Amino acid sequence: MSYRFDIHVHTSESSGCGEVSAKDVVERYIGLGYDGICITDHMNIHNAKKFGSTYPEQAEAFLKGYRAAKKAAGDRLKIIPGMEIRFLDYDNDYLVFGFDEDFIFGRDLTRFEELEQFRPFADENGLVIYQAHPFRDGMSIVDTSLLDGIEVYNGHGGHDSRNDMAYAWAKRNGMRMSSASDFHRETGMEPGGIYLDRMPENSKDFAKMLINNEYKLKVFVK
Repeated sequence: MSYRFDIHVHTSESSGCGEVSAKDVVERYIGLGYDGICITDHMNIHNAKKFGSTYPEQAEAFLKGYRAAKKAAGDRLKIIPGMEIRFLDYDNDYLVFGFDEDFIFGRDLTRFEELEQFRPFADENGLVIYQAHPFRDGMSIVDTSLLDGIEVYNGHGGHDSRNDMAYAWAKRNGMRMSSASDFHRETGMEPGGIYLDRMPENSKDFAKMLINNEYKLKVFVK
């Protein structure tokens, strides 16, 4: 048996660009037959300032979408916390997994200057980093040694993520791959995701499954 997960999903509660409430996100994915989703709301200084003036306020706001999704899902859909983080140096985005709620309050995550600074911190805390939509306009590829994988299918219809180029780059460099919808709104979001070999217990367990390649892509690109 395999379990279908979308691992790049936003909510209106915690992402300024999100247009759908966590409750409605949950109902959508249950209707589509998914077994779980990762709530990966934006963690960056620009998004955070929309939700609070201090980091504790921003951290609470960041978790609002995840908490609402978990409450709405009950035992009908597995909800895993994640984040889409952006650093202060340039506009690349990274999907991060492997943390619980308490972790969010331990350090101001909006103040990391660059991936090179964040990578040792991620290793110390057992985090997994996949670069999101690396070939989208405004993004740039990075040293692959700083990543655990890259997103090779992104279903956001509002952007040209050049999935074919991401897939070719991942194949060329022997990288782990991910697939996801990058859900923000009801229209223009093509379903993506991965199939897991088993149901993850939590985000830390999910991160281990990614590292151990205990999954398959739901959407393949040519």
